[in-house]
Amino acid sequence: MASFKPIRATDAIHVEGKHLYKSDGTPFIVKGIAFPTPPENMGAQQNYGYDAKAWLAILHQLRSLGLEFNTVRLYRLHPSVNYSEFFHGAADLGVYVIVPLTAAEGPGVLDRKLAAPSCYKRKLFVYGARAVREYLHHPNVLAGMVGNEVMNDEKAWLAAPCIRAYARDLKVFMDTMVDEGVAERTLPLIYAAQDSAIIGGATVDKDEVMRLTVDYLSCAEEGKRVAVVDVTGEDSSSSEEFDSFSDNKFGQSPIDIYGVNIESWCSSTQDFFLNPDGTPGSYYSLWEALRNISIPIIFSEMGCPHSQFDKDDLERKTKEGTRDWAQIPIVLDDMADSWSGFIAYTYDGPKDFNMFSGGPWDGKKTLTPTKDFENFKHQLHQMSNFKSNSSKLGDADYLPSQCNDVETELMSCCDVRLFSDNKMPSYSTMVDARTGRVVHNNMWLTTVPFLVALGATALIHRRSQSKKDLMVGISLLNGSSSNSGYKSIS
Repeated sequence: MASFKPIRATDAIHVEGKHLYKSDGTPFIVKGIAFPTPPENMGAQQNYGYDAKAWLAILHQLRSLGLEFNTVRLYRLHPSVNYSEFFHGAADLGVYVIVPLTAAEGPGVLDRKLAAPSCYKRKLFVYGARAVREYLHHPNVLAGMVGNEVMNDEKAWLAAPCIRAYARDLKVFMDTMVDEGVAERTLPLIYAAQDSAIIGGATVDKDEVMRLTVDYLSCAEEGKRVAVVDVTGEDSSSSEEFDSFSDNKFGQSPIDIYGVNIESWCSSTQDFFLNPDGTPGSYYSLWEALRNISIPIIFSEMGCPHSQFDKDDLERKTKEGTRDWAQIPIVLDDMADSWSGFIAYTYDGPKDFNMFSGGPWDGKKTLTPTKDFENFKHQLHQMSNFKSNSSKLGDADYLPSQCNDVETELMSCCDVRLFSDNKMPSYSTMVDARTGRVVHNNMWLTTVPFLVALGATALIHRRSQSKKDLMVGISLLNGSSSNSGYKSIS
């Protein structure tokens, strides 16, 4: 069995600059596997497929097989279910968890078919607020997924402002929980993008699409500069100015981590720099395109379809399309200056990506490992004694792009005109941070500039680089936009 350390209350992972860190200040690298999803027909009466013993049996199986992993990504949870037994059991096994904050159906849907602002429903925020109240108390919940492959076709890009608005509201809500003593931390938020060449109605280089996506989701809004002042008395003369929506209240962007779902590395002759056909390597070109991003990046799903692996190489191709997982050392070493790991896809799910046979998973029994899994385990084991060279970590703090610049680029390259961020609704005060109950009044619906102006006289907690708690005063240094003409949405 692979060695591991249980995760304790002080072991929550945090975001600092463009990397993830443990509580002791050492970098945290995600070495994960996608967790299987219970059968879709299991609804509320079946606890949405939740069976703590069966779920933990999979983690115990992976440990007993010697897999040196530290994270799983879950795809279907429901905030009405208490998952404490699973989270506690996973922590005892040294496993962090990425949780979903949206759903495929019901109130948790962020509808990509609707353009902003209609895609952001008040019921989505209620769903997400209740979810973070349920999950963030567990130190091994690494991050919450606010969207998965939302902007993946021509029309879906018009829903992009809804992702920013949803993430921003969740951050305000979690900060309120911390301020009121309901929680001790906020949960990092992640968005997972499909590695695709589609953006709006245009076909653009895939790497440029990935850059534009994260630039938009992490961009700073022009005209909203926030002064953060130390009012503890230790250094009362100092103040800092940030070119982001807010340095801590919203993080340096609505999202904290950027995920890429990638299906490349489909040949056993592939290397980092070159594809088999001599073109630039898919991982290399993506690494080059995203090196200057201001937030951490991971592969939120990583793995070539079995049907595509070595498909044109008659000497190497296997009937099962067994993958070699040779990209793992690349991600953990060559890309470590700007990438923070991966989630391998998958234990069980779509047949073309499975590492275990005997499925689909029934939500009860563990499945049988395949040669594909053995290759995955071997590549991780090869890196078990590898110590990431701290000099490879990008120490430079990159400021986020300005939203006006990103929106101009989206228009010029791809004819994408997005709904104004300033006019997106905010539901951040709709749920009581202490009770989780919906607040029934007519005052909760506002737009973003109003929220910022309202916060101009408020004091918030901020953690300095020296990890000391500070009281922070927020001042709006430039004017806010008008709220006139805003139309409420359902």
